[in-house]
Amino acid sequence: MKNRNKYLFLIFILFFASSVFAGEDVKTLFDRYQALYSRYREAISVQADSETVSSILVELQAASKAYYKSIGKLAYYADPDSPVPSVIDIQSPDATGQKSSLQRQYDGIVAEMSLPTRDINYDKIEAMIEDFITNCTDEKLKKDAYLKLAEVIYQKTKNLSQTQTVLLNYARSVQNPEYRRQAMATIRVYKKLSVVEQKRKEYQEVVDATVNKFGKFAKTSWLAFPVKLVNFGSYGINNIKRIAKARELDKALEEYNAAVLDTYEPGSTEALTRSKLVPLNKIKLMANGRSSFARRFELGQSAQSSLYLQTLLFNDDETGNALTDIMCERAQAGVDVRLILDDAFSFGNKDGCIQRMKNAGVKVLINNPILKNVLKANFRSHQKLFIVDDSFAVVGGMNIGDEYAKGEIEEYGWRDTDIEVQGPLVRSILDLFEQNWEDLTLKKWNEVGDYAKKKEAHQKINSFKKLKNVDKLIRGAIPVYFDEAPEFEDVNARFITTFPIDEKDDNVLDMFEIYMNMAEKEVIFESAYFIPTDRLVKAIAEAVARGVEVKVITNSIESNNHPSGGWAGRYAYERVLNVGARIFEWRGAQTLHSKVSLFDDFAVTLGAYNVNSRSHTSDSEDIVALEDYRLAKVFKVMLEKDLSRCNEITLADFASWDKAFMKKAKMEFFNMFKFLF
Repeated sequence: MKNRNKYLFLIFILFFASSVFAGEDVKTLFDRYQALYSRYREAISVQADSETVSSILVELQAASKAYYKSIGKLAYYADPDSPVPSVIDIQSPDATGQKSSLQRQYDGIVAEMSLPTRDINYDKIEAMIEDFITNCTDEKLKKDAYLKLAEVIYQKTKNLSQTQTVLLNYARSVQNPEYRRQAMATIRVYKKLSVVEQKRKEYQEVVDATVNKFGKFAKTSWLAFPVKLVNFGSYGINNIKRIAKARELDKALEEYNAAVLDTYEPGSTEALTRSKLVPLNKIKLMANGRSSFARRFELGQSAQSSLYLQTLLFNDDETGNALTDIMCERAQAGVDVRLILDDAFSFGNKDGCIQRMKNAGVKVLINNPILKNVLKANFRSHQKLFIVDDSFAVVGGMNIGDEYAKGEIEEYGWRDTDIEVQGPLVRSILDLFEQNWEDLTLKKWNEVGDYAKKKEAHQKINSFKKLKNVDKLIRGAIPVYFDEAPEFEDVNARFITTFPIDEKDDNVLDMFEIYMNMAEKEVIFESAYFIPTDRLVKAIAEAVARGVEVKVITNSIESNNHPSGGWAGRYAYERVLNVGARIFEWRGAQTLHSKVSLFDDFAVTLGAYNVNSRSHTSDSEDIVALEDYRLAKVFKVMLEKDLSRCNEITLADFASWDKAFMKKAKMEFFNMFKFLF
């Protein structure tokens, strides 16, 4: 009996130990894997002795296997001289900006496939890809080309069998097991895509029938009450069918998205951030609203086929009305004009510009209607997109309003950053808008189409309220940052999104960590609201320990349009300063709303993502990551201008706040509600 108890006790101990090990955080395993990989690369670069390299390699392979096992994947070793897959592989040009001729040729195929005219050029593109495959000696590029060929075949023929044949033939011939796995995973993607397209067709047929049924109901006079009642019942039955088909399509889309994720190399930057590095983009840096809104208006007026806008807020002010005029005129000219707004900032404010656009034929969808789901009122769509004719996109931090548009023009004009994108990356940005549009359409409870009644729109011009403590700041408009917006071609870029509520991800933070682990000299985070997560503080500490100088630029209490959020952010200053980072507070007479990050001279990011609690846990976000040394240099110039209008905050400053009763009380109180900021 005693022996039995001993065995049971031993089994319990072993079970407990295994449970602790199994519960080891995936992120911890990834951090160890990546740290060892960095050590391995460093050992190779400094030509360390073979014993040291072998020792690190043994640890690295064990860490790699542990990490991949934790995410349910196998580690694939494609090359004996490269025993572990790189998770931080940057494919941008080197310091001379040169690429191989094969890479250039493949980039040209990618660019051709991103053009709005690709649908009529598939035969030409197919011939280009087949010629490239015949002459390609780079196995990775050949794999990528086969995947592109399958895409062209499917888009041209919609024939699943032909598409599958291309991928199966490649899978049978390739020696690399990871490339073979990706080809087979891509076959599953097209199977799921064919289901999506069928469900999408079925859904649209029901939607059209529902709209027609509602039209008959709306047109029937109340004097013919029995007929009107029958028509209403018919509409109701079709609407129930529509909801059922919407759910079927939504499920098919979820399965398709899951299949796409499985095509990424496990542990790669692509897998961790759900993004791909896209070549041959033309990027224009538009620091502040003076340049950004002039370009937005110009692009909007030139729209010929489509004009899509997604924003958090759309103000009834001079800027909002000017853009409304453009969108209304284009809609009436037959252009497909669409707008996605978040209800948190448009609730109770839909009878002005928004109603004017609806009356003119602009299609408007409201994200997360508060009255339909009060429990989700704190969750918002914070993404900001402006896309014209499938060819131009503006992304960054700016909403639609005078405070954004007047940067460098009026004293109250906010400091913010946008970029204009032309090239293949526009396709990725457009995909997000279309995904969001479809998602909102599927979740609507009523579909009345053209039979929705027009309402009278109120013409009103609201004025922006300036900061309360402007006299404590540097008065005057922001100086002009660039006389002409800097513009660069042939830029490698990623478009990264995050949906913390629906997908439980933080792809942007993952990207930050990957870039920080690569940095050797300097990292700068510029964020309107700075409330870092524990993960980010840890990454900052590790970067500083390696000798990297980390700087943070954010609002002062006086310049912050949400001072309570500023106090919550200051609560986190101490631990950030303690690990060796430097913090700078903006002192301009306007709010700093820019969201930019710089990593040495190899990468820069910008978009809607703040380094705060909301972006991490509550709001859907987007950023563009630019992997280009030229852009890094020009963004560094911009950030240096911002630093010149900041005060550095030290541990002594924090200690003085901590001793002041009211300041300490504000920091501690608002920190309890940091999830709101």
